[in-house]
Amino acid sequence: MFEAITVDSATKIYCANCIHCKLVRTFTEDDKYVLRVRCDAGKWRKKLGEEKFYKYFTVARRALDECDTYTPMGESKPFMKELRKTLPIKDEVYNTPNQPA
Repeated sequence: MFEAITVDSATKIYCANCIHCKLVRTFTEDDKYVLRVRCDAGKWRKKLGEEKFYKYFTVARRALDECDTYTPMGESKPFMKELRKTLPIKDEVYNTPNQPA
């Protein structure tokens, strides 16, 4: 059904530009959370099969040589250039907004 998209060595498939790359909250202690990214198509797996989450600020580094579920959201080069400018430089911890009781 899907055909694997392969690119030459000069071009990479950046996961951040794929429709399957999703931003999620991972909750920590004391009503705080950090941002992580995951592949909604299930392409990021650990050796034992568990789903792999990556830190949000590293999403611009995630690239594959080929992917059968890659669906670009637009032109890769301008998107990645803008993304690198706007990503945080380190992992940031966010407070959960207090909900009224």
